[in-house]
Amino acid sequence: MDLTLTDDQTAVVELAARILGDRCTPEHLAEVEAGGDRFDPGLWGLLADADLLGLCLPEADGGGGYGVLEAALLCQEVGRTAAPVPLWSTLCLGALPVARHGSEALRGALLPEVAAGRLALTAALVEDGSALPPAEPATTATPDGDGWRLQGTKHVVPTVHLAGSALEVRVLVPVATDQGPTVVVVDPTADGVTVERGVGTDLEPLSTLRLDGALVGPGDVVGSVGGGADVTATATALGTAGICARQAGTCEAALRLAATYTSEREQFGTKIATFQAVAHRLADAYIDTEAIRLTSTYAAWLLDEGLPAEEALGVAKVWATEGAQRVVHGAQHVHGGIGVDVDYPLHRWFRAAKAAEHTLGTAHPHLVDLGTRIVGAA
Repeated sequence: MDLTLTDDQTAVVELAARILGDRCTPEHLAEVEAGGDRFDPGLWGLLADADLLGLCLPEADGGGGYGVLEAALLCQEVGRTAAPVPLWSTLCLGALPVARHGSEALRGALLPEVAAGRLALTAALVEDGSALPPAEPATTATPDGDGWRLQGTKHVVPTVHLAGSALEVRVLVPVATDQGPTVVVVDPTADGVTVERGVGTDLEPLSTLRLDGALVGPGDVVGSVGGGADVTATATALGTAGICARQAGTCEAALRLAATYTSEREQFGTKIATFQAVAHRLADAYIDTEAIRLTSTYAAWLLDEGLPAEEALGVAKVWATEGAQRVVHGAQHVHGGIGVDVDYPLHRWFRAAKAAEHTLGTAHPHLVDLGTRIVGAA
Protein backbone atom coordinates (compact mmCIF):
# COMPACT_ATOMS: atom_id res chain seq x y z
CA MET A 1 0.00 0.00 0.00
CA ASP A 2 1.18 3.53 -0.83
CA LEU A 3 0.28 5.68 2.19
CA THR A 4 0.69 8.90 0.23
CA LEU A 5 -2.65 10.70 -0.04
CA THR A 6 -3.99 11.50 -3.48
CA ASP A 7 -4.62 15.10 -4.48
CA ASP A 8 -8.34 14.61 -3.86
CA GLN A 9 -7.74 13.13 -0.42
CA THR A 10 -5.37 15.94 0.48
CA ALA A 11 -8.00 18.47 -0.58
CA VAL A 12 -10.60 16.70 1.59
CA VAL A 13 -8.30 16.78 4.61
CA GLU A 14 -7.44 20.44 4.09
CA LEU A 15 -11.09 21.43 3.71
CA ALA A 16 -12.16 19.50 6.79
CA ALA A 17 -9.21 20.85 8.79
CA ARG A 18 -10.11 24.42 7.84
CA ILE A 19 -13.81 24.11 8.66
CA LEU A 20 -13.29 22.22 11.90
CA GLY A 21 -10.24 24.16 13.00
CA ASP A 22 -11.82 27.57 12.45
CA ARG A 23 -14.90 26.60 14.45
CA CYS A 24 -13.42 24.48 17.24
CA THR A 25 -11.59 27.07 19.28
CA PRO A 26 -11.16 26.32 23.02
CA GLU A 27 -13.67 29.04 23.83
CA HIS A 28 -16.30 27.70 21.44
CA LEU A 29 -15.78 24.10 22.58
CA ALA A 30 -16.26 25.15 26.18
CA GLU A 31 -19.48 26.91 25.22
CA VAL A 32 -20.82 23.85 23.40
CA GLU A 33 -19.82 21.54 26.25
CA ALA A 34 -21.72 23.69 28.73
CA GLY A 35 -24.92 22.97 26.79
CA GLY A 36 -24.83 19.26 27.66
CA ASP A 37 -25.59 17.72 24.25
CA ARG A 38 -21.99 18.01 23.00
CA PHE A 39 -23.33 18.90 19.56
CA ASP A 40 -22.71 21.97 17.40
CA PRO A 41 -25.55 22.19 14.86
CA GLY A 42 -23.88 25.11 13.10
CA LEU A 43 -20.72 23.08 12.50
CA TRP A 44 -22.79 20.08 11.35
CA GLY A 45 -24.47 22.37 8.83
CA LEU A 46 -21.12 23.66 7.60
CA LEU A 47 -19.92 20.10 7.00
CA ALA A 48 -23.10 19.34 5.07
CA ASP A 49 -22.81 22.53 3.02
CA ALA A 50 -19.24 21.56 2.10
CA ASP A 51 -20.51 18.11 0.95
CA LEU A 52 -18.30 16.40 3.53
CA LEU A 53 -21.11 14.42 5.15
CA GLY A 54 -22.05 12.82 1.83
CA LEU A 55 -18.53 12.57 0.47
CA CYS A 56 -18.11 8.87 1.24
CA LEU A 57 -21.59 7.75 0.18
CA PRO A 58 -22.45 6.29 -3.25
CA GLU A 59 -23.15 8.79 -6.01
CA ALA A 60 -26.41 6.98 -6.75
CA ASP A 61 -27.58 7.88 -3.25
CA GLY A 62 -26.64 11.53 -3.42
CA GLY A 63 -23.06 11.12 -2.21
CA GLY A 64 -19.64 11.90 -3.55
CA GLY A 65 -18.62 8.34 -4.40
CA TYR A 66 -15.59 8.13 -2.13
CA GLY A 67 -15.16 5.44 0.53
CA VAL A 68 -13.88 4.17 3.84
CA LEU A 69 -10.42 5.72 3.63
CA GLU A 70 -11.86 9.19 3.11
CA ALA A 71 -14.27 8.60 6.01
CA ALA A 72 -11.28 7.66 8.18
CA LEU A 73 -9.49 10.85 7.18
CA LEU A 74 -12.55 12.86 8.21
CA CYS A 75 -12.67 11.02 11.55
CA GLN A 76 -9.00 11.84 12.05
CA GLU A 77 -9.72 15.55 11.67
CA VAL A 78 -12.65 15.31 14.08
CA GLY A 79 -10.29 13.76 16.62
CA ARG A 80 -7.63 16.39 16.04
CA THR A 81 -10.05 19.25 16.65
CA ALA A 82 -12.27 17.56 19.30
CA ALA A 83 -15.18 18.61 17.09
CA PRO A 84 -18.60 18.15 18.77
CA VAL A 85 -20.30 16.44 15.82
CA PRO A 86 -21.55 12.82 15.41
CA LEU A 87 -19.52 12.18 12.26
CA TRP A 88 -17.96 8.89 13.39
CA SER A 89 -21.24 7.30 14.44
CA THR A 90 -23.18 8.64 11.46
CA LEU A 91 -20.73 7.56 8.76
CA CYS A 92 -18.97 4.51 10.20
CA LEU A 93 -21.70 2.91 12.32
CA GLY A 94 -24.65 3.89 10.17
CA ALA A 95 -24.36 5.35 6.69
CA LEU A 96 -21.58 3.19 5.25
CA PRO A 97 -23.14 -0.09 6.48
CA VAL A 98 -26.48 1.00 5.01
CA ALA A 99 -24.72 1.90 1.75
CA ARG A 100 -23.22 -1.59 1.59
CA HIS A 101 -26.17 -3.69 2.72
CA GLY A 102 -29.35 -1.61 2.52
CA SER A 103 -32.05 -1.97 -0.10
CA GLU A 104 -32.42 0.70 -2.74
CA ALA A 105 -35.49 2.06 -0.93
CA LEU A 106 -33.74 2.20 2.44
CA ARG A 107 -30.65 3.85 1.00
CA GLY A 108 -32.84 6.37 -0.80
CA ALA A 109 -34.71 7.17 2.40
CA LEU A 110 -31.66 7.61 4.65
CA LEU A 111 -28.48 8.49 2.80
CA PRO A 112 -29.53 11.71 1.02
CA GLU A 113 -30.80 12.97 4.38
CA VAL A 114 -27.41 12.22 5.92
CA ALA A 115 -25.61 14.05 3.12
CA ALA A 116 -27.87 17.07 3.63
CA GLY A 117 -27.14 17.17 7.36
CA ARG A 118 -30.75 16.53 8.34
CA LEU A 119 -30.24 13.01 9.70
CA ALA A 120 -27.70 11.35 11.98
CA LEU A 121 -27.25 7.59 12.10
CA THR A 122 -25.78 5.35 14.76
CA ALA A 123 -25.79 1.70 15.83
CA ALA A 124 -26.77 -0.04 19.06
CA LEU A 125 -24.22 -2.84 19.08
CA VAL A 126 -23.50 -3.34 22.76
CA GLU A 127 -25.44 -5.55 25.14
CA ASP A 128 -24.58 -6.68 28.68
CA GLY A 129 -21.10 -8.00 29.36
CA SER A 130 -18.95 -6.89 26.44
CA ALA A 131 -18.01 -3.84 24.39
CA LEU A 132 -18.19 -6.00 21.26
CA PRO A 133 -21.45 -7.11 19.61
CA PRO A 134 -22.60 -10.60 20.64
CA ALA A 135 -22.78 -13.28 17.96
CA GLU A 136 -26.44 -13.82 18.86
CA PRO A 137 -28.28 -10.70 20.05
CA ALA A 138 -30.30 -10.98 23.26
CA THR A 139 -32.68 -8.37 21.86
CA THR A 140 -35.53 -10.19 20.13
CA ALA A 141 -37.91 -9.48 17.25
CA THR A 142 -41.28 -11.26 17.34
CA PRO A 143 -43.37 -11.39 14.13
CA ASP A 144 -46.34 -9.01 14.07
CA GLY A 145 -48.18 -8.91 10.76
CA ASP A 146 -45.56 -8.22 8.11
CA GLY A 147 -43.27 -6.59 10.70
CA TRP A 148 -41.73 -7.32 14.09
CA ARG A 149 -42.10 -6.24 17.71
CA LEU A 150 -38.78 -5.58 19.40
CA GLN A 151 -37.90 -6.41 22.98
CA GLY A 152 -34.56 -5.83 24.68
CA THR A 153 -31.94 -3.39 25.88
CA LYS A 154 -28.87 -1.92 24.20
CA HIS A 155 -26.17 0.00 26.04
CA VAL A 156 -23.70 2.85 25.40
CA VAL A 157 -25.41 3.98 22.21
CA PRO A 158 -23.82 7.17 20.84
CA THR A 159 -25.69 10.10 19.26
CA VAL A 160 -29.19 8.80 20.03
CA HIS A 161 -29.64 11.50 22.70
CA LEU A 162 -30.00 14.06 19.89
CA ALA A 163 -33.20 12.46 18.58
CA GLY A 164 -36.26 14.64 18.65
CA SER A 165 -34.40 17.82 19.49
CA ALA A 166 -31.26 18.75 17.60
CA LEU A 167 -31.51 16.21 14.77
CA GLU A 168 -33.47 13.37 13.27
CA VAL A 169 -31.74 10.14 14.33
CA ARG A 170 -32.08 6.53 13.26
CA VAL A 171 -30.43 3.56 14.97
CA LEU A 172 -29.20 0.29 13.44
CA VAL A 173 -30.23 -2.40 15.94
CA PRO A 174 -29.16 -6.07 15.71
CA VAL A 175 -31.98 -8.38 16.87
CA ALA A 176 -32.65 -12.11 17.01
CA THR A 177 -35.46 -13.42 14.79
CA ASP A 178 -36.74 -16.93 14.11
CA GLN A 179 -34.72 -16.78 10.88
CA GLY A 180 -31.48 -15.67 12.50
CA PRO A 181 -29.78 -12.41 13.50
CA THR A 182 -31.19 -9.39 11.67
CA VAL A 183 -30.40 -5.68 11.71
CA VAL A 184 -33.30 -3.23 11.66
CA VAL A 185 -33.51 0.56 11.61
CA VAL A 186 -35.29 2.04 14.62
CA ASP A 187 -36.66 5.53 15.19
CA PRO A 188 -35.72 6.33 18.81
CA THR A 189 -38.74 8.64 19.16
CA ALA A 190 -41.23 5.90 18.19
CA ASP A 191 -43.68 4.23 20.55
CA GLY A 192 -42.11 1.44 22.56
CA VAL A 193 -38.63 3.01 22.53
CA THR A 194 -37.11 4.65 25.60
CA VAL A 195 -33.79 6.49 25.62
CA GLU A 196 -32.06 6.72 29.01
CA ARG A 197 -29.25 9.19 28.78
CA GLY A 198 -25.88 8.64 30.43
CA VAL A 199 -22.39 10.00 30.01
CA GLY A 200 -19.11 8.51 28.80
CA THR A 201 -15.56 8.84 30.02
CA ASP A 202 -15.07 11.86 27.78
CA LEU A 203 -18.36 13.36 29.07
CA GLU A 204 -19.97 12.55 25.72
CA PRO A 205 -23.61 11.51 26.14
CA LEU A 206 -24.10 7.76 25.74
CA SER A 207 -27.54 6.25 26.11
CA THR A 208 -29.29 3.04 27.03
CA LEU A 209 -31.89 2.11 24.43
CA ARG A 210 -34.82 0.14 25.80
CA LEU A 211 -37.15 -1.55 23.32
CA ASP A 212 -40.52 -2.61 24.70
CA GLY A 213 -42.79 -3.61 21.85
CA ALA A 214 -41.45 -1.12 19.30
CA LEU A 215 -42.75 -1.96 15.84
CA VAL A 216 -40.59 -2.11 12.70
CA GLY A 217 -41.66 -3.04 9.21
CA PRO A 218 -40.07 -5.06 6.40
CA GLY A 219 -38.71 -1.87 4.85
CA ASP A 220 -36.68 -1.24 8.01
CA VAL A 221 -34.49 -4.32 7.55
CA VAL A 222 -30.86 -3.64 6.59
CA GLY A 223 -29.89 -6.37 4.15
CA SER A 224 -31.96 -9.51 4.58
CA VAL A 225 -33.84 -11.18 7.40
CA GLY A 226 -31.36 -13.62 8.91
CA GLY A 227 -28.42 -11.79 7.32
CA GLY A 228 -27.74 -9.51 10.24
CA ALA A 229 -24.40 -11.08 11.16
CA ASP A 230 -22.81 -9.65 8.01
CA VAL A 231 -24.31 -6.19 8.62
CA THR A 232 -23.16 -6.19 12.24
CA ALA A 233 -19.69 -7.31 11.19
CA THR A 234 -19.53 -4.46 8.68
CA ALA A 235 -20.64 -1.88 11.24
CA THR A 236 -18.13 -3.22 13.76
CA ALA A 237 -15.26 -3.21 11.26
CA LEU A 238 -16.04 0.27 9.94
CA GLY A 239 -16.63 1.57 13.44
CA THR A 240 -13.29 0.18 14.58
CA ALA A 241 -11.46 1.70 11.61
CA GLY A 242 -13.11 5.05 12.26
CA ILE A 243 -12.44 5.14 15.99
CA CYS A 244 -8.78 4.24 15.41
CA ALA A 245 -8.48 7.03 12.85
CA ARG A 246 -10.13 9.45 15.25
CA GLN A 247 -7.65 8.34 17.89
CA ALA A 248 -4.78 9.24 15.54
CA GLY A 249 -6.11 12.80 15.35
CA THR A 250 -6.60 12.92 19.12
CA CYS A 251 -2.99 11.90 19.73
CA GLU A 252 -1.67 14.35 17.15
CA ALA A 253 -3.49 17.21 18.87
CA ALA A 254 -2.24 16.22 22.34
CA LEU A 255 1.32 15.85 21.06
CA ARG A 256 1.29 19.23 19.29
CA LEU A 257 -0.04 20.90 22.43
CA ALA A 258 2.73 19.29 24.47
CA ALA A 259 5.39 20.27 21.94
CA THR A 260 4.23 23.88 21.94
CA TYR A 261 4.09 24.07 25.72
CA THR A 262 7.52 22.52 26.31
CA SER A 263 9.12 24.76 23.68
CA GLU A 264 7.87 27.81 25.61
CA ARG A 265 8.01 26.72 29.28
CA GLU A 266 11.29 27.44 31.06
CA GLN A 267 12.92 25.95 34.12
CA PHE A 268 16.32 27.06 35.40
CA GLY A 269 16.44 29.52 32.52
CA THR A 270 16.12 26.77 29.88
CA LYS A 271 13.25 25.60 27.65
CA ILE A 272 12.11 22.29 29.09
CA ALA A 273 11.88 20.80 25.59
CA THR A 274 15.69 20.67 25.65
CA PHE A 275 15.69 18.42 28.72
CA GLN A 276 16.62 14.91 27.68
CA ALA A 277 13.82 13.21 29.62
CA VAL A 278 11.18 15.52 28.10
CA ALA A 279 12.59 15.12 24.59
CA HIS A 280 12.62 11.33 24.90
CA ARG A 281 9.05 11.28 26.24
CA LEU A 282 7.77 13.34 23.32
CA ALA A 283 9.82 11.34 20.81
CA ASP A 284 8.18 8.15 22.05
CA ALA A 285 4.78 9.84 21.81
CA TYR A 286 5.52 10.81 18.21
CA ILE A 287 6.37 7.21 17.32
CA ASP A 288 3.16 5.97 18.94
CA THR A 289 1.10 8.62 17.14
CA GLU A 290 2.55 7.70 13.76
CA ALA A 291 1.97 4.01 14.46
CA ILE A 292 -1.69 4.71 15.24
CA ARG A 293 -2.04 6.78 12.09
CA LEU A 294 -0.36 4.21 9.84
CA THR A 295 -2.14 1.14 11.22
CA SER A 296 -5.55 2.82 11.13
CA THR A 297 -4.98 4.07 7.58
CA TYR A 298 -3.90 0.61 6.43
CA ALA A 299 -6.99 -1.02 7.98
CA ALA A 300 -9.28 1.55 6.34
CA TRP A 301 -7.58 1.00 2.98
CA LEU A 302 -8.09 -2.77 3.21
CA LEU A 303 -11.78 -2.26 3.94
CA ASP A 304 -12.02 0.15 1.03
CA GLU A 305 -10.45 -2.42 -1.30
CA GLY A 306 -12.67 -5.25 -0.08
CA LEU A 307 -9.65 -7.16 1.22
CA PRO A 308 -9.49 -9.20 4.46
CA ALA A 309 -8.97 -6.66 7.24
CA GLU A 310 -9.59 -8.54 10.50
CA GLU A 311 -5.93 -8.76 11.53
CA ALA A 312 -5.18 -5.20 10.47
CA LEU A 313 -8.15 -3.91 12.46
CA GLY A 314 -6.98 -5.81 15.54
CA VAL A 315 -3.46 -4.38 15.21
CA ALA A 316 -4.86 -0.88 14.69
CA LYS A 317 -7.10 -1.15 17.76
CA VAL A 318 -4.24 -2.32 19.96
CA TRP A 319 -2.13 0.65 18.89
CA ALA A 320 -5.09 3.01 19.24
CA THR A 321 -5.69 1.70 22.75
CA GLU A 322 -2.29 1.16 24.32
CA GLY A 323 -0.26 3.60 22.21
CA ALA A 324 -2.78 6.40 22.67
CA GLN A 325 -2.70 6.07 26.44
CA ARG A 326 1.09 6.46 26.37
CA VAL A 327 0.72 9.57 24.21
CA VAL A 328 -1.89 11.40 26.28
CA HIS A 329 -0.31 10.44 29.60
CA GLY A 330 3.03 11.65 28.29
CA ALA A 331 1.49 14.90 27.09
CA GLN A 332 -0.10 15.47 30.46
CA HIS A 333 3.10 14.53 32.28
CA VAL A 334 5.29 17.09 30.52
CA HIS A 335 2.68 19.79 31.20
CA GLY A 336 2.97 19.31 34.94
CA GLY A 337 0.13 20.69 37.04
CA ILE A 338 -1.52 22.65 34.24
CA GLY A 339 -2.14 19.40 32.40
CA VAL A 340 -4.96 18.50 34.79
CA ASP A 341 -6.61 21.93 34.73
CA VAL A 342 -9.95 21.69 32.91
CA ASP A 343 -9.60 25.32 31.85
CA TYR A 344 -6.64 24.18 29.75
CA PRO A 345 -7.59 22.29 26.55
CA LEU A 346 -5.46 19.15 27.04
CA HIS A 347 -8.16 17.43 29.09
CA ARG A 348 -10.39 17.09 26.01
CA TRP A 349 -7.93 14.86 24.19
CA PHE A 350 -6.99 12.92 27.33
CA ARG A 351 -10.63 12.06 27.96
CA ALA A 352 -11.28 11.36 24.27
CA ALA A 353 -8.40 8.89 24.16
CA LYS A 354 -9.65 7.05 27.25
CA ALA A 355 -13.19 6.85 25.83
CA ALA A 356 -11.94 5.52 22.47
CA GLU A 357 -9.89 2.90 24.32
CA HIS A 358 -13.11 1.28 25.54
CA THR A 359 -15.11 1.71 22.32
CA LEU A 360 -15.62 -1.56 20.39
CA GLY A 361 -13.27 -3.47 22.65
CA THR A 362 -10.14 -2.67 24.61
CA ALA A 363 -6.78 -4.11 23.57
CA HIS A 364 -7.39 -7.41 25.39
CA PRO A 365 -10.03 -9.05 23.16
CA HIS A 366 -8.19 -7.90 20.06
CA LEU A 367 -4.90 -9.34 21.34
CA VAL A 368 -6.65 -12.62 22.12
CA ASP A 369 -8.07 -12.73 18.60
CA LEU A 370 -4.69 -11.91 17.05
CA GLY A 371 -3.02 -14.62 19.15
CA THR A 372 -5.65 -17.15 18.08
CA ARG A 373 -5.07 -16.26 14.45
CA ILE A 374 -1.32 -16.65 14.81
CA VAL A 375 -1.70 -20.07 16.48
CA GLY A 376 -4.18 -21.14 13.81
CA ALA A 377 -1.79 -20.15 11.03
CA ALA A 378 1.19 -21.95 12.58
